[in-house]
Amino acid sequence: MSVPYINYKQLEEFYTIKGTCELFEMSKSELKAACEKYNVQPRQNEIGVYGFVKYDICRLHNLLYYEGRNHDSDVREEDPWA
Repeated sequence: MSVPYINYKQLEEFYTIKGTCELFEMSKSELKAACEKYNVQPRQNEIGVYGFVKYDICRLHNLLYYEGRNHDSDVREEDPWA
């Protein structure tokens, strides 16, 4: 699963679950699976809407972004100790 590049400086402070799906270009079920894998859970904001704060967006995006990039390099994995 690969996510698009995101400029963290341009992020808003809070994203709904739907907004996060749009930002990461993934379905709700894919987002849920990624959140469970990396233990990042949605939070309720002050008006009771579930979503993700900027910190969690950055953290989850970073994990997913490099997971996608590392997946490509697994094909040519090299042992630095060889």
